[in-house]
Amino acid sequence: MSYSTQEQENLDAVRKALDGAATDFGKLSEVFAEDIEWTITGHGPVARTFHGIASLIDDAEQDLFDRISGTLRVAQKGTWADGNKVFVHMTSAGEAVDGEPYNNEYLYIFTMKDQKAVTCTAWLDLHAYYGIVERIRL
Repeated sequence: MSYSTQEQENLDAVRKALDGAATDFGKLSEVFAEDIEWTITGHGPVARTFHGIASLIDDAEQDLFDRISGTLRVAQKGTWADGNKVFVHMTSAGEAVDGEPYNNEYLYIFTMKDQKAVTCTAWLDLHAYYGIVERIRL
């Protein structure tokens, strides 16, 4: 598939962050604009829109990361671009602090500006997310 220069630059930026996330999920945020608007679809307390990286981490991701032994590892399933959008299909895997495995699957749609994600709509298995958060009390 051939991409425009802008599309290829956006893909390269996202893929570089995904490469870092292969061993540390948190490295994905290197492609996020500081004021990213991040929407998690679905139902429950984390299914909403977050404004900025700090809000996303503090109000959603930290609850998960605190329950993971070590780091989550990311595997890319596919990345595609269309105009200023980059589509990411990926999985994550890790071990919870109670020894149980944690796995999830994601589809992200990033809106890019200057090779940074300024918005994201995220689909993930919220059942898996809530399962670990509810199972492991800190």
